[in-house]
Amino acid sequence: MDDVDEAIAELLQRNGRLTHAQIGDALGLSRSTAAARTQRLLESGQVEVRGVVHPAVVGRGSLAYIGLMVRGAAATVAARVAERSDTPLVSLTTGRHAIVAEVRAGSPLEIDRAVGELRALDGVHGVDTLSYVELVRDVIGPVGEVHYDVDETDLALLRGLQQDGRASYVDLAALVGLSAAGARRRVLRLLDEQVLRVGAVVRAGEGDRHPAMGLGLRLGGDHRDVITALGAMPAVTFVARTMGRFDVLVTMRASTTASLVASLEAVRALDGVYDVDSWTHLSIVKESYAAAGLGAGS
Repeated sequence: MDDVDEAIAELLQRNGRLTHAQIGDALGLSRSTAAARTQRLLESGQVEVRGVVHPAVVGRGSLAYIGLMVRGAAATVAARVAERSDTPLVSLTTGRHAIVAEVRAGSPLEIDRAVGELRALDGVHGVDTLSYVELVRDVIGPVGEVHYDVDETDLALLRGLQQDGRASYVDLAALVGLSAAGARRRVLRLLDEQVLRVGAVVRAGEGDRHPAMGLGLRLGGDHRDVITALGAMPAVTFVARTMGRFDVLVTMRASTTASLVASLEAVRALDGVYDVDSWTHLSIVKESYAAAGLGAGS
């Protein structure tokens, strides 16, 4: 991707349903150029726009971050972990844990069961678990508490947007038997109520210029100022308060390694942060937050 492609991808990460005209206006492009560029990115598979549903809405409100210590090669083990329906993220990483994965389940008991099953995999000789206390920032999915009861029409719309986050209101209306205006009202309400977020996932490829790094922070005091500062950093794509060996879990992504180093130094310098562990995401084996929880069509 060139600089314009990267700028389009960044806009779609923030709002996957931006129109071609809105993308063009934001970047100083004509509508036709924005449309051609966007379509090329989507067709290449480098950028995928999906709707992601709040995990609590689909009965997966318990979240944990799992680090696996592996004997020997890790890729085969990672593939086994990625086969599970409760692991939306699986990555090969540097550091103590050859593999990290996120587990989303219906209860802490189900998380515990999943950890036991991961621990029993051939090649795994240790598991570290971080339980999420609060999901604070996520460029992929909705965060915060959700107070909204979805009906069957909402569920059908959510399934449609999981398949294609840029589906037109006309196409969505055909799925649920509403007018296009009615479908639009429903979707906007789901977005406003934080039931749904539509954004882009940028797939790494050869020559990818977006290195990703995970950070585990230990804090020396109250978390609020640190959380606020992290949320203001452009390179930070994910922040969760956690219970376990770290107080805060962070993911950062930047256009260059130098930018990533600068962001890491900025995190280390924050008042209240007294220790930082870091690891590099070498290969994202699975990143499919839209795939589970809504039954047919997911």
